[in-house]
Amino acid sequence: MPASRLALLLSGCCLTVGSLAAPAFSQQSPKPRSEKTQPATPAPDSAPAPAKVSREQRIQAYEKFLLARRYIAQADPLNAITAFKEVLALDPTAATAHVELGNLYLEGRNLRDAEYHARQAVALDPEDAMAHWLLGRVLFLQSSGAALNREKAREAVAAFETVAKLDALNLDVYRLLGRLYRDLNDTENALSAYAKLIGANQGGPEEFAAATDLYLRKRRYRDAANTARQAYVLSGENPQWGYQLSQALLYAGQTAEAIDVLKELLEENGNNLRLILSYAEALMRGGRYAEAEQQVQRVLSERPNHPEALSILAQVQRRSGRREEAVKTLRQALSGQDVTETLAQQYALAETLVELGRTEEAVAAYESALRSVSNPDNSVSESQRERAELILMRMASAYKAAGKLDQEMATYDRMRRLLGSESTLADLLLIESLRNEGKHEEALKAARAARRRFPNERQFVYLEAQVLSRLGQVDQALKELTKVAEEADDAGEVAQMKAIVLSDANRFEDAEHLARQAVRYDEKNIAYLVTLSSILERRKQYAESEQLLRTALALDPDNPTALNNLGYFLAERNERLDEALTLVQRAVNIEPTNSSFLDSLGWVYFKQNRLDLARQYIEQALSYDRRNATLNDHLGDVLERLGDLEGARRHWKIARSLATDPEDINRIDAKLRRGQTAETQ
Repeated sequence: MPASRLALLLSGCCLTVGSLAAPAFSQQSPKPRSEKTQPATPAPDSAPAPAKVSREQRIQAYEKFLLARRYIAQADPLNAITAFKEVLALDPTAATAHVELGNLYLEGRNLRDAEYHARQAVALDPEDAMAHWLLGRVLFLQSSGAALNREKAREAVAAFETVAKLDALNLDVYRLLGRLYRDLNDTENALSAYAKLIGANQGGPEEFAAATDLYLRKRRYRDAANTARQAYVLSGENPQWGYQLSQALLYAGQTAEAIDVLKELLEENGNNLRLILSYAEALMRGGRYAEAEQQVQRVLSERPNHPEALSILAQVQRRSGRREEAVKTLRQALSGQDVTETLAQQYALAETLVELGRTEEAVAAYESALRSVSNPDNSVSESQRERAELILMRMASAYKAAGKLDQEMATYDRMRRLLGSESTLADLLLIESLRNEGKHEEALKAARAARRRFPNERQFVYLEAQVLSRLGQVDQALKELTKVAEEADDAGEVAQMKAIVLSDANRFEDAEHLARQAVRYDEKNIAYLVTLSSILERRKQYAESEQLLRTALALDPDNPTALNNLGYFLAERNERLDEALTLVQRAVNIEPTNSSFLDSLGWVYFKQNRLDLARQYIEQALSYDRRNATLNDHLGDVLERLGDLEGARRHWKIARSLATDPEDINRIDAKLRRGQTAETQ
């Protein structure tokens, strides 16, 4: 909010409150206090002890009150202050006079005397909304500064919450409550305050933009994109809010719209460096690599060592399969730079090294980054906690990709020691790893232990439900998800998770119903579209399944999961194999260590009868995910066609031991019988 607007909100409007009707003076009043002897921040717990006020004093006080109001109307605050003091000299228990006088002091930025009169008014009349409004605004200003005064901020919140209860027409209170809750890192209450303001059609671009930031913190990307879009429109398409909209759209997976917004902004702000680089990144995410590189080169032609431009160029090179070039570009970006200033490039370098199979170099890069955000005693401060979490998570992923499970588990233990008992990251990653290894009983035990420690973390409920489903306890899984649905603020997410559980249990009709419910909740949510597509594919509704994936790719053209699924489904049906290959290759370039994507690439090659390439990629996929029934089944099929019947039977047996779907089990059993017959001939 601009400073001028905030000042108007805090002071100017307060002069219009009150009424020219006589204030409710008490029958008795104490001896008035001298203004000069007031303490700086008195906090009376109750009204002053009553004293008698004669009828004549009340009439005189009323006349002085009207005179003070006339001075206000004439923009004469000094005489108004004098007149209100005379009112209080005649009857110091007149709460309305304290409010008016406090408002005048607030307008003059005399917070000390404004606070005194606000507290007097609240003590005299606890039901006076304007007294609490005055006190809240004074405390709001006192809480702000170079550093937040949290005590004053919390007291201001209490005052404003009282105003909200007493005066339903005062919507400005939610504007200030939202700001205070944000400063206090109370995201839920901040969002609630802004929602009330926006719901009453009183929010301006600043409030919509603030809500966008909060939704992004909560990873509620659909809501973030919606509020950012409203901020942009309300601001008259101000570039500042347009940039925020583009970032929210990218987080929400709506890449195509983000590209359009940035392109429009650049037409009027063609030399804005931030917009050029954001446009390049959006083009890269949209799979438009040549155009992205062209935009980056605009920057590098004038600033050859610009770190962010080099970082985006490296991402373009990685996604287009030019990883050695990406390593060279990233090393150039890091040359001579402070590690703490180039962590994003350090991460990208390490990830690229992992993709090239150079795990030790990758881990060394992560260790360097971790040292840069750690204290001398190897602890991590609160301000660096998020960075440390990200580094350790990527380090564990590097070990996992290399098949070094002991080091992966040791990294989770390290997370717990370094990040403390409040961090959920190690538990989330451990449970996921146990699931991938097929250790479902251990995963269930870990998920339930994590839920006890983190009862408000919904992700552990989802993980437990998925594990229960794998263990055949589908009804219990649905029961746990139903409990969450009663409290969740995102019904679509819960519906999607139920659909996944039911699909795993081959209850496809019920799964389809819930997946459609999730899509109706948010038709632009890529995850919901992909889930429904997968269920429809299993139900042999191929045309709609494919259309959903193409819709997802229209929103986010470089979404690796949508690319992979569409390519794999086409290959399964032996349709348009050249297109299928292009789609899956793009997915693998984006996530070259993703076992599912590598398997899909191998499977397309198998369908094209390019068996050596099929074997190469499926074996690579298995190196990342050894206990996957589909991967072992596919490798068995490849080996059979290559004439290695013994190897084929070995992998089919592994697939049979891991499979849970009755249809898959029957199909693998048939292969094993066929292989046995072939061996005896």
